[in-house]
Amino acid sequence: MSDSTLSTLVLRIKTNLIALCAVLSSFGTAGTAQTPAPTVLDFWVRSDTLFLEITLNAEALLAGLDPSGSAKLSESSDYRTLRRLVSSELEPRVKAYAGTLASDLQVQADDPLALSYEGVRIPVVGDPQTPRISRLLLAAPVPAGATSLRLTWPAGLGPLVMRQQDVDAPYTGYLMAGETSPLIPLQGGAALSLQQTLQVFFPQGLRYALTGDLQLILLVVALVALSFHLRPVASQILFVSGGIMIGLALGVSGAVAVLQVMLVRAVTVSIVVLALWNLILRRLHVLRLVMVFGIGGLVGLSLSYKLTDLGVPPDHLPAALLGYGAGVAGGLSAVALAVLAFGVVLSGQSQRRHGRLCVLTSISVAAIAVYWFLLG
Repeated sequence: MSDSTLSTLVLRIKTNLIALCAVLSSFGTAGTAQTPAPTVLDFWVRSDTLFLEITLNAEALLAGLDPSGSAKLSESSDYRTLRRLVSSELEPRVKAYAGTLASDLQVQADDPLALSYEGVRIPVVGDPQTPRISRLLLAAPVPAGATSLRLTWPAGLGPLVMRQQDVDAPYTGYLMAGETSPLIPLQGGAALSLQQTLQVFFPQGLRYALTGDLQLILLVVALVALSFHLRPVASQILFVSGGIMIGLALGVSGAVAVLQVMLVRAVTVSIVVLALWNLILRRLHVLRLVMVFGIGGLVGLSLSYKLTDLGVPPDHLPAALLGYGAGVAGGLSAVALAVLAFGVVLSGQSQRRHGRLCVLTSISVAAIAVYWFLLG
């Protein structure tokens, strides 16, 4: 290959990386932008009355936003208006919405149950840039002799976590919009099996790793940019996945408690350090693997907040951690393989192009991470 051809190729690579940097920078607030929080339904029976406590982002649902969608809350003018209302102003709107929800939410315990609005707890306005999570209470009398119930979550409201309370071996499930739960014994005993727990939480971890956070993808790019060879990439993904599992366990168990905002910023700084490392030390060292493991721990602690929001079955905590962590690790591995393949195709057999591509990618990653940190 002639020098002129090589120069042209390098120029194209630089142009593509600059374009990539500009595109990712336009999503610089992805790590902090508001997205609808998951909806959780806790239910229990007391004195022949079924109580449903629904933990939800009331403003998002009132604004017509799909909690499972990718639209950012800050982009909705209706949501921003609702988010600034004090609780006394928002409560009448939530009460009106609860009437519609009670009619759409189908609950059967031998016969269909008639749900009634019992009240709502709405936090103070606080920081309007963060979601406000309210708790809506519905209730219905349970027919005499009823031993189980079945619930259908309305379409258009996104996924739902169901959690049974105040019984032994309580049911915990995950329903998509429009889905119906299995028959749930009111006296308990319907806890998820190990296999069912894994099947519920593995897709959640996989989905979040692939689509939930651009910061994770940028972290993977920083790891791969050390060298576009399979062994160093596989080693780093293995160590970061191990750190994520440990961080998840520590975070969910409450053994370590760190503010999520601080964790996100710490991971961003770590990405900058990894990218600069790529420019100085081009080989995989033990110290690099130790650092990658530590960064994985920070990511795991941050992800523990996401897992807690989903609702972890107390009787199957290890299985839920394993399923969610394995899903995240699988998603990161898929991203790493895609980035690796892209790098191999661009660099070909030329070690010179390989080195230049690693340097340009690392510089771009560092620039994006610094940009995100400054915005944060």
